[in-house]
Amino acid sequence: MLVITSQRGQVFPIEVAAKSETHQAGAKATPQQPPTPQHHHHHGNGHAVTAVGSSFTAPYFVSHNQKSQKQQKSGRAGGGQPPRASRAGKWDEVKLWQLGYRQELQRKFTMLNNLGIGTSVLSFFAINDTYGTQGMAYGGPVSVIWGWVICSVFSLCVALCLAELLSALPTSGGIYYWSFSLAPRRHRTLVCWMAGWLNLLGQVAFTAGLEYTLAQGVATAVFMQTHGAAGNANPDGVHLSRTAILGVLALMLLTHAILNSLSTHLTSFLATTSFFWHVVATLALCVSMLLIAPRLNSPDFVFTTWTPNSQVHGISSPAYIFLMGLLMSQWTIMGYDAAIHVVEETIDAENAGARALVGSVCVCSGVGFCLIVSLTFAMQSEANLLNPNNATGGQSAMMQLLWDVFAARYGTGYGAVGLSYVSLVGLFFSAYASLCANARMLYAFSRDGAMPGARLWRRLAPDSRLPVAATWLMALLAMLLTVPCVYNDLFFATVSAGSVVALSLSYGIPIFLRIFHDRYSFLPGPFNLGRMSKPLGVMACGWILLTSVVFVLPSTYPITPGSANYTAPLIVAVLALAAVLFYAPGFGGRHWFTGPAPNLE
Repeated sequence: MLVITSQRGQVFPIEVAAKSETHQAGAKATPQQPPTPQHHHHHGNGHAVTAVGSSFTAPYFVSHNQKSQKQQKSGRAGGGQPPRASRAGKWDEVKLWQLGYRQELQRKFTMLNNLGIGTSVLSFFAINDTYGTQGMAYGGPVSVIWGWVICSVFSLCVALCLAELLSALPTSGGIYYWSFSLAPRRHRTLVCWMAGWLNLLGQVAFTAGLEYTLAQGVATAVFMQTHGAAGNANPDGVHLSRTAILGVLALMLLTHAILNSLSTHLTSFLATTSFFWHVVATLALCVSMLLIAPRLNSPDFVFTTWTPNSQVHGISSPAYIFLMGLLMSQWTIMGYDAAIHVVEETIDAENAGARALVGSVCVCSGVGFCLIVSLTFAMQSEANLLNPNNATGGQSAMMQLLWDVFAARYGTGYGAVGLSYVSLVGLFFSAYASLCANARMLYAFSRDGAMPGARLWRRLAPDSRLPVAATWLMALLAMLLTVPCVYNDLFFATVSAGSVVALSLSYGIPIFLRIFHDRYSFLPGPFNLGRMSKPLGVMACGWILLTSVVFVLPSTYPITPGSANYTAPLIVAVLALAAVLFYAPGFGGRHWFTGPAPNLE
């Protein structure tokens, strides 16, 4: 008999056949006494150890059979050979049972599939417009290049901290589950609730922003194809109305929802395709630009040129301008919790999930750096990128740069239309993967009873075992949020910034709690930062705090009602909504929500 201790202080006896492919649940859960700081030993083939003096109870297996330390680390359950790919899924089920959940989703994703989903959500093609409006407009090449490097380094710190938690507790709930496990016992229900709602609403806004960026990119491609060299001066160019853009957006969102409702095999195939598209197609685009451009800028221009463009935004402080320039990079390198939310479908989750999370940030940072360096070397006119009457109608700096390169070489920029589809396809994959991860987060949150109508949203399709109901709800919420974005540019800017702040704060909660948690009561997984865990955690929390402040600062002066930054009121409104839903008398979450709810029965 192997006794499994769940994270909620309950002991679940599980019959485990050491070399078989099946695991059966045993006796009903028995409450464990949490207050006294002592070890509980259960005699038999093994025993479970409860952490000393902490509310964090983690499973830890010790067998009475003679095992080497190497064998224990390899993940053996009761001896025999260490689990390979064919057996890893069964060990993952045991690991998930330790956390209090039975396996419901199909576990068929490889590390490459998980990496593909994470890389897609982090798609660097999101710089389609922000390369000009946030990068070049606020400091020029210095902000674009070095801002990307800085954001990449600190985002990697955040990813490493999250990966350590993911390896220890590989569940789709991720952020809010870890917050519950690491928070002080008295406040952990509230902390779990707030972290979950911040993450969920941030994901809805992030998906809405990606869908809008994709729809706007399609409208720009249509305009480039039809306007001729005169740009906005040509009245014959097809300029999609805002209502038409909304129609394109609805069509894309509908397509993504359908694709996410079909099968796990399709999801894994599209994830892998997206990964290679983001790497191979992007590098091919970089080489093409550098070969086609008749004139390349010097390294001195690319890496050291500072153009404050104060006449555009009214800011004179170099430090303030550079901080505003960071927004381009930080909005792009965001959403790496996607690897967390699909971890219950990933084989060898405690290893593959953590590596995929860190790998997605590394791929995005590395390939994205190649892209922005190539763009800056090939740029023919910096001023033309910010011209509202350029060939794209002032809508896409990246597409305009490609147009200028072709126009300088061949006298016409129409060849840029073909290359622009590299970024559009990448954005299509990105929005698709974002909705995929969002649905898993909603499924997990509903499984724990935190969502209104949880019984519906946690249901899985009987054949595919996919969270279809959760997928369509997230698609509907994203659609409702994009309607005002299409008709009001300021609202879109607010939602985009708000999504980054909400997601960043949700990441920061478990990382912050991990810093002050008793190191003797935290049992790390195979991906372990060791002594660097707390220093990296401090750096990650500092970066999250800095970027959250930057995203709520005014980006233009003088401040008017039409140019003010409303991100801070939006975040306050989100936090207030979550607090009201928790503390409301009679129906508030504090009356019925108790944190992650085991479903092993």
